[in-house]
Amino acid sequence: METNEYATLESLEDSFWWYRGLHRLVLQTLASSLRELSPKRNPIEILDAGCGTGGLLRKLSGTLDGERHLPDGIITAGSGVDFSPHAVVRAAARTGRPIARASVEGLPYAKNQFDVVVSLDVLYHRGVNDDRDALAEFRRVLRPGGFVLLNLPAYESLRSSHDAAIHTARRYRKEDLSSLLQQVGLEPVRVTYWNTILFPGLALVRRLRRTGSSAEQGSDVRPVPGWLNGLLESILRLERTWLRRFDFPFGLSLIALARVPDGKGE
Repeated sequence: METNEYATLESLEDSFWWYRGLHRLVLQTLASSLRELSPKRNPIEILDAGCGTGGLLRKLSGTLDGERHLPDGIITAGSGVDFSPHAVVRAAARTGRPIARASVEGLPYAKNQFDVVVSLDVLYHRGVNDDRDALAEFRRVLRPGGFVLLNLPAYESLRSSHDAAIHTARRYRKEDLSSLLQQVGLEPVRVTYWNTILFPGLALVRRLRRTGSSAEQGSDVRPVPGWLNGLLESILRLERTWLRRFDFPFGLSLIALARVPDGKGE
């Protein structure tokens, strides 16, 4: 990610429709897993691998600005790791949580240290030389029965100037991501596309940015009018309702939940 993108991320992460929708989907997807772990672990140790400026990590700590983001009775202890020194400084200041500077391919933690690893839009990055090695590291630091949750961009055909700005090396398909999880000994619990309703329009925008001579440069993370921000957030809220029971067959992103089999930690 370009250095200036971190300042943009920090300023918009709590209000921008994409991050608000993503973080709520992550918490919704994790809810049943956290309830399953809660009787065994108190607190539940969570690692945000590629924590950026700390927006999600703040929510994973439970309460933010008076709003409870986790299921009642769930107590968590969150830590973060990021390769960027810009992200580490910002995340530490915003969260007050332990933040380490390291690559996700070489996590500075002992094996079986965490109950949950969350990694949002990290494995796609060109700074990750081997996404399989990174997943193997996630598995190594997870306890038996622990969970990993990923969010990743979908479809190589959607590559555009947005990807240039955020240093995209790879995009994923559902079947390939499921296979990758299994290769490192993680059992997929759920892998689904999302951000589906907006797919036709945003796919067209991405294609124009890739092929047009006057293509707009930079990432898609930028301020939008309040009415539009609210509308887009409402669309993602509608999708979350659908995703409580059903998967989407396509979308701009993939979200995946997998677990370490009980009794099979490293």
